[in-house]
Order: sequence, then C-alpha cells, then structure tokens
Amino acid sequence: MNIILQLKKKLTQLAILDSKFEFFGSESHQYQFKPCLSNKDIQLFESRYNIILPSEYRNFLLEIGNGGAGPGYGLYGLSGIDYTEDVILEKEYHENYEILSKPFPLTEAWNDLDVIVKNNTGFVANSDAYFDDKFIQGTLTITNYGCGIYAILVITGEQSGKIWIDDRTNDNGIYPASLSFCSFFHDADPDDFTNSDEKQSLSFYSWYEDWLNRSLHQIRQSPEN
Repeated sequence: MNIILQLKKKLTQLAILDSKFEFFGSESHQYQFKPCLSNKDIQLFESRYNIILPSEYRNFLLEIGNGGAGPGYGLYGLSGIDYTEDVILEKEYHENYEILSKPFPLTEAWNDLDVIVKNNTGFVANSDAYFDDKFIQGTLTITNYGCGIYAILVITGEQSGKIWIDDRTNDNGIYPASLSFCSFFHDADPDDFTNSDEKQSLSFYSWYEDWLNRSLHQIRQSPEN
C-alpha cells in the first residue's frame, strides 16, 4: 500500500478510536490538518530559502496537510503561506528560516555543557553559546513534545530527512530521534528512556508512523476498546 494512503488509513482509525481526545496532545490538533500545500507553494518556499525539502516531508505537505495531527502537541506547518493568493508572504515566522540552507552540523548526539558559563554561586550566568542557532541550522522545528523538548526535521546536510530532538532546555543537548526515544515519548506508559543505546535517527515517515502505530496499539489495549 502507498505510504501516504497507509498513514491516512491509520490516522482515520486513530481519530475514530480516540473520539474523546484522551491521548496526549490530541485536544490541540483533534486529528485535523491545515490545508495541503500546492507544488507552487513549496517551490516558492524552496526558492526563497535556497533549499530542497526532503521528499517524505514534501509529499506529506502535498497530500496530507501543512501541520496538524501528530506526535507531541501536533505538527507545525510551514508558516508564511497565504492560501488566498497562493504565494508566500513576508510574515512573522516561528522559524529562523534564513539558516535553513546552512548544513545541519551534527552526525551524533551532542551535549557540550561546558559552553554554559556559570557564576560562583552555581547559577547559569550565560547560556547563549549552548543555545546558539548554529547547532540547529538546516532544520525545521516540527513539533513540541512539551517540557521544552522539540522534534526537528533536518533539511540540509548529511542527515537530511531525519528527525532529531532538541532537548537543550533540559540540559540534554541535541540527539537523534531513535526507536528508543519513540518507545518513551510515543507510549502512554513507557519504559525508562535513555538516548545512548541507539544512535540511528528515524526518517520523517518512520517517526510519524511509529507514533501512529504505538497510539493505535495503546488505545486498542484500553478496557473501553
């Protein structure tokens, strides 16, 4: 079965089974999506920022929606899209899009806490270097898991098309969205999470379908079903 049709089928099943929006984040998106983008929308966006969107994410925008139901509180869409004129306008972005064309620098988990300067009482005095955008250049933030944990999709560089996690708010650095990560954050009653046992980052489809599969499994196991 075509992967897009497969995702749509599972999304429909999940929306029906979770009609009361009991899953984490479902009240925010309610299993709805913003309108799909057109090829023209995407081409204009790519041209403006001198990038090529990963094929899986591009097809998702074209055939499922520009943000909506997904892991965490739901998928962000590309902002700055004007649906009435079918063009991209200069608006207030939630992304620092001008750094999209710069290659994502990481190939393995990173957490250099030494760059955080603390004063003599132990309190953080300067964390600007730790939160420098250079560590997430070439990425789009696509969902918020809560507690300052964000999933980012790599757009440019060796890891293009892969999902990584920006967990710097909790001093955990930036690391691949592995199966280990998903088994924790996509399960209602997960095992202890460690990000050190698996280094392989999932592709956009694999990450998204993992959320669907685990969500469907959980709800089918619930007493009410």
